[in-house]
Amino acid sequence: MTVTDRPVALPVLRKNVEHNDVPNVQVHELTWGQKNLDQFKHPYDVVIGADIIYIEETFEDLLLTVDQLSDNKTILILSCQIRYERDLKFLELLRKLFDVQLLHENRNVRILIARKL
Repeated sequence: MTVTDRPVALPVLRKNVEHNDVPNVQVHELTWGQKNLDQFKHPYDVVIGADIIYIEETFEDLLLTVDQLSDNKTILILSCQIRYERDLKFLELLRKLFDVQLLHENRNVRILIARKL
């Protein structure tokens, strides 16, 4: 299992992993849009993202990263709150590369599952 975050959040992420005593977890920095993801053992079986869809300027980089970490067997699970119309734009972009299904929705929070086309 690999957990990732931006450089500024890594110390807290490492503390959480240690505190929860989860075995075999690797903590890595991940900046969306990186072309070279050699430090990651991809494609992954499952990629999970929670509350990562909110800054429109990052949509293309996020999509590139998810695409690079996945293959047609990868299950992508996303949880997102639809706060603004722009959040729907990301879902439109995602649907160009992935088959996206809505699993659950409650108060504008959606849980989606997707697989590469």
